[in-house]
Amino acid sequence: MAAFREHGAHAIGKAMRALANPATRTATDGARPPRGTTPWLLVAVLLAAGSGLAGCVSPPPRVDTAAEERVAHDPRALMHIADASAGAGDAAAAATFYHQAAVLAPDDPAPALGYARSLAAQNRLGDAATSLEEALPHMSGSGERQVRATLGRLLITAHRPTEAVSVLRAGLRRTPNDPSLLIGLGVALDASRDFPAAQSAYRQALAVEPNSIAAQNDLALSTALGGDVGSALTALQALRNRVVENGGQASDLATIDGNLALVHALRGELRQANEAASGATANPADLANNMRFYSALSPTGPDAAAPLN
Repeated sequence: MAAFREHGAHAIGKAMRALANPATRTATDGARPPRGTTPWLLVAVLLAAGSGLAGCVSPPPRVDTAAEERVAHDPRALMHIADASAGAGDAAAAATFYHQAAVLAPDDPAPALGYARSLAAQNRLGDAATSLEEALPHMSGSGERQVRATLGRLLITAHRPTEAVSVLRAGLRRTPNDPSLLIGLGVALDASRDFPAAQSAYRQALAVEPNSIAAQNDLALSTALGGDVGSALTALQALRNRVVENGGQASDLATIDGNLALVHALRGELRQANEAASGATANPADLANNMRFYSALSPTGPDAAAPLN
């Protein structure tokens, strides 16, 4: 961290100049920005705002080290650059800028969450979880709940559900009726194979938000994992119908369809699982991978699968 403080402005300036010149970026650095929007434009606007310039922005003829120094110590400017880097697919650069923004604004959840997401995008789940654990003591109110819920999801993804349960229960001792923490706790308990406790957590969330699609969806899946596959199928089909009737989000339908496919597979109904899985993803490779997983779950075995072509 000391090295960053000593050379922070230089590093910011170097990174901004790299963003300003697309020719310096390799093909693996991520997708180019949309037509008409360039990282250089963002940086130029930031520098203009920071130095009080007005009028038409044009490429600077020389390095403005004073402006770079201001940007290096402005968490909002760093967040803009981090967001641009993340949008361009450069998770490593995004992590650098999010991290410095988090150092400057340790009680703001946005840079802490951005930093963790950027680390996770590089498959550094352990580092991402550690960063949020270190950020958590600085948070309060809704920021603490956001960080805690995200930390719980990261720990579950990293196959550390017991730790996730502890993190989420600690948050619920402060805000016992927070739906996001209750749903996260349910997922962590499902991952720990404590299905009755998981279902209790989902029902608590539904007592607070009766129309929560996430809680209903996860409760049905937990019911199936706990052995009551018939009730789970009925609940998921009813939930899907309600979401369709209400013009719900495509992402919600995709998640429900994925759970329906899993439940059908548990019942040995691989043709129906294939149909539901087709609604969960339009990618043929993903569909094939999913069906291999569902076939392994089926009590009738993989040979019962009947692809729909």
